[in-house]
Amino acid sequence: MQSNPDKQIVELDNGVYACLYSGLTNAGFIIGDDGVLVIDSLRVPSFARGLISDIKTVTSKPVRYVVDTHSHWDHSWGNEEFPDSTIIGHQNCYNEMVDVEWNDAWREKVVTANDPWSKEAGLVNITPPNLTFDTSMKLYLAGREIQLLYFGRAHTSGDTFIYLPAERIVFTGDVAQDAGMPFLGDSYPEEWPETDDKLVDLAVDRFVSGHGPIGNHKAMSESRDFMHKFVNTIKMAKEEGQDENAASNYTAATIVDQFAHWRGIERLKEAAAEVYRKLG
Repeated sequence: MQSNPDKQIVELDNGVYACLYSGLTNAGFIIGDDGVLVIDSLRVPSFARGLISDIKTVTSKPVRYVVDTHSHWDHSWGNEEFPDSTIIGHQNCYNEMVDVEWNDAWREKVVTANDPWSKEAGLVNITPPNLTFDTSMKLYLAGREIQLLYFGRAHTSGDTFIYLPAERIVFTGDVAQDAGMPFLGDSYPEEWPETDDKLVDLAVDRFVSGHGPIGNHKAMSESRDFMHKFVNTIKMAKEEGQDENAASNYTAATIVDQFAHWRGIERLKEAAAEVYRKLG
């Protein structure tokens, strides 16, 4: 069963909503003339059903589309609750979600965590996108332009940004957060900074992340600055011949003060070790 997280349903613009679930994964939805587009289906079917209930407090229109910002379980394992919807994702997102080894590794991790949703996660029917794109796609709901953009590998190999140019809003998945330490376990640290640069170039005033509060463009730029400094510091330490432990300690000591107020910053050293192993 779904837990009862603290939540906020925030209308960002007419018919554009962010669903913020404290300490968990965020979602969003956009209302069109004859249906709704959902951004991320959340972690397990019961959470997706909770999201559907939240949407019904705003509109009775059916969900026509679901966009997966990326393949991670907490964003996409609710997909099976939308059997009549077109599920859209980047081609790499699809590839990851049909990868048996990828799925087995994540399922084992989630089930053995003994969280309130762990048992349900063991029963999830992982449902990949049934419509994919390579670089970009445009949708129009009630005349509103919605751009699905792929700027390269970053948090995963298939991160999608949902950009509303007229409203100057973007949904960033887990690539950018407002003062939040990202998960780097499946990341591509050599490419993430460049992807961030392209993201920051978008004309936006607000962004909705997969975790944490709604941010402004300054917060998105700070997220980009963190990734550049983080990766470059580890690279420099590795090039100087430091081993994994020394480089992780050095990186944490070098940048922790600047980002000490961030959520999850206590994972900085662990994340530095992960990135060290990924860098060539």
